Amino acid sequence: MKASATLAVLAFCAALGPGCRKEETAPSLRAEFGVFFGGQVQEREELELTRGSTRTVHGIRLDFKEAPSRGLEVTWEITKPDPSSKSGTGTLVEYGKVSSRPGETRLDIPLAWKPGDRTGSWHVKVSVEGAVVIDRNFRVVAPPTTKPRGDED
Repeated sequence: MKASATLAVLAFCAALGPGCRKEETAPSLRAEFGVFFGGQVQEREELELTRGSTRTVHGIRLDFKEAPSRGLEVTWEITKPDPSSKSGTGTLVEYGKVSSRPGETRLDIPLAWKPGDRTGSWHVKVSVEGAVVIDRNFRVVAPPTTKPRGDED
């Protein structure tokens, strides 16, 4: 009786497909989120909201310990203040998805500020093959105001 019950469960799982199987774990990697600078990623608690600037580029970097033999699904969610929220308390979530390239150990995902992006508390969550590799808060701040040269007090 037990053998037939086990076979029934296995047949049921096969019919359901991947949803019944154990979730894959992400490959061994180093995941970073921050500002690309001098070939490195500076992980910061605060990022400056500098629209249209090529000075700073922020984003996600994944360094795989071993080059994947197939493309891996990388997804991300960025939760940010909703520009249309009149109370200033609403949030908006943006989603993204790419595949890593087989045989390459590094994947850089540059992100850009969008019109209407606001300063405040933001959150980033990144997954590789369904396994979360980054899940953290950060703040977006206004760039410092600079005085024109020769305007010293």
